[in-house]
Amino acid sequence: MLPIQNPIARLNAILHRRTHMYFNRQLKPYGLSHMHFRMLSYVARHEGLKQEDIRLFIDADKGGVAHAIKRLVDKGYVERDRDPSDGRAYVINLTDDGSAFLAEFRLLADAWGDQMTAGFSDADIAQAESLLQRMADNSCALLEDDCEDNLTCHK
Repeated sequence: MLPIQNPIARLNAILHRRTHMYFNRQLKPYGLSHMHFRMLSYVARHEGLKQEDIRLFIDADKGGVAHAIKRLVDKGYVERDRDPSDGRAYVINLTDDGSAFLAEFRLLADAWGDQMTAGFSDADIAQAESLLQRMADNSCALLEDDCEDNLTCHK
C-alpha cells in the first residue's frame, strides 16, 4: 500500500504539514520557523543541553541545527558556549529574552493543541498520545541506525 493510500500515513502527513504552516506563519514576522520554536521549547525544559542533544530531539541534520541555533544566538534567544568537558561540543542555554519570547508563543502552541483536540475527552487525548508514541517507536524498526539515539523512540 502506498503511503497516500494508508489513511494513517496520509493524516499524519496532513497534520505535520498544517502544524508547520501554522507556526511558520506565526513566526515569520520574527524571522523564525517552527524548528526554532521547537528548539527554544526544548532548551527551556532542559537547560545546558549540548547541540547534539537538540539535533537528536529535532531529528534534523547537524548543519541545519547549527544554522538554526546560530539564528537563535543572533536574535539573543539562546547562548552557545563551548562545553568545558568537551571543547568540540557546544552547550546551549536560554536567555531571558528567549524565555520572554517563548512565553508569548506558548500561547499560540496551546491554541494549536486545543484546536487539534477540540471535542476530545481526556481519555481520547491520552489514547491518541499513546497510539502515536507507539507508531513513532514502531517506525524506528525500519530506520535502524537513524533512529538509534533518537529521543522520540523508546527502543
